[in-house]
Amino acid sequence: MICKVCQTDIKPKLLFKNKGSFGNIHRCPECKVAFVFPQPTDEVLNTYYNGMYSDLTVSFDEKKMTWAAHSMQGYLDVLKKLRISPDSTTTFLDLGGGLGYYSKAAASHDLHAILVEKDPVSVQFAKEHLQLENIIEKDLSEFFSTNKERYDIVFFRHVIEHVTDPTAVMEGISNIVKPNGLLIIETDNNAGIELLIKGGVRKFYLDLYKKNFQNVSFLNLLFKRPFAVDPPRHLFGFRMNNLAGLLESNNLKPKEKVHYRLGHPVYWPNIPSPKAKNIIKSILKLRIRKALALSVSYANLLFRKLLQALGLSSGICIYAQKQPK
Repeated sequence: MICKVCQTDIKPKLLFKNKGSFGNIHRCPECKVAFVFPQPTDEVLNTYYNGMYSDLTVSFDEKKMTWAAHSMQGYLDVLKKLRISPDSTTTFLDLGGGLGYYSKAAASHDLHAILVEKDPVSVQFAKEHLQLENIIEKDLSEFFSTNKERYDIVFFRHVIEHVTDPTAVMEGISNIVKPNGLLIIETDNNAGIELLIKGGVRKFYLDLYKKNFQNVSFLNLLFKRPFAVDPPRHLFGFRMNNLAGLLESNNLKPKEKVHYRLGHPVYWPNIPSPKAKNIIKSILKLRIRKALALSVSYANLLFRKLLQALGLSSGICIYAQKQPK
């Protein structure tokens, strides 16, 4: 078997065997990427993704818009650090951008935002509720094969884990980024263990893997780390090194690498983090039980910040620049 990330001829290591028919989780012994094999059929994937956001398209969500806008400011701050100054002529391609909240956030910062999304329900939402005008309703392969343009910034947030062939997709992305243009790519961190540390999240993943895979336990998940491979949803699990290697092999040079935790103010703002001042307020008001609960939660946050510093948190983001030939 040829690894679809490092292109090495491998004998993959089995991590977890699926109870159903959606494929087992393996790991490449060379680049350490986790992946599903055999992969779900195109029919299964199309059925899964068609209208998958239907329950989220009933109305505009002010919180999601606020989170996206806050995150976008964080991305732009990193661009400033990299001495990149976008303006109204800067093209921002939101590739596989779902409902379009990040495209809207980019447009609100005066970027020329373009959304590429194949799901008709998401496209309709982006048009009707976000009033996005620049929308290309195509899947990735169709877009890559028909696109004639190149873009200043390609934004690829939590999409790479869904694709069936990461190398083919990254080749396509490399071809559409302008020389010296930028790719911003995010995905789950397969090396991370934070998902097993935060209470509600731990229960979710324990239940998920126990339901779908054989011989799953907390310790098995801790040592084998399949996160967050979950067929037919997520087919690949990347780590910083193998994702950076995939980019470099496609002429995209990483300029900034970020490990981030659940609740990170830029990369994962939808999960609230406890604050020390709330503990102090509870103590002053003699709400001891609440103060203790907040203290435990805050200690958990501090530990997760340590995991982030060690590269063991839940997400990774790379800002990579297209190298001129």
